[in-house]
Amino acid sequence: MSAIVFVLAWETNTNLTSSSWIFREPVDPDILGIPTYFDIIPPKDARDLRTIRQKLDSDKFESIAAFEADIDLMVRNAIKFNGADSEVGHFATALQNRVTELLANAKTSSDKKRKDGDKGSLPMAKKPKFA
Repeated sequence: MSAIVFVLAWETNTNLTSSSWIFREPVDPDILGIPTYFDIIPPKDARDLRTIRQKLDSDKFESIAAFEADIDLMVRNAIKFNGADSEVGHFATALQNRVTELLANAKTSSDKKRKDGDKGSLPMAKKPKFA
């Protein structure tokens, strides 16, 4: 997977949004006083930026789409548990929009580099034919 797209975005802008701190660590229902969290969000579906980063670092994503699906799951979990109109719901949407923007910019930059790289290449020489 071309994980470099997200790694570069992560490294150059670790504060994806000013409210991303909410998503940086796994939810701990005991510490946060939300004992029903895992009744609503199954533990296997729980996502946070640290877990996503660990998956990225260990090359667990097979595609950018898989990475984006984890971000989407994290956002959907936040909205499902807290509500779309809650402060957390708004923060989740803002974070998703920022990640989408960073990925779009990185993909555009990557595509441009790929196209520019093709301009400088020489045509392949024909192989000699031996009789």
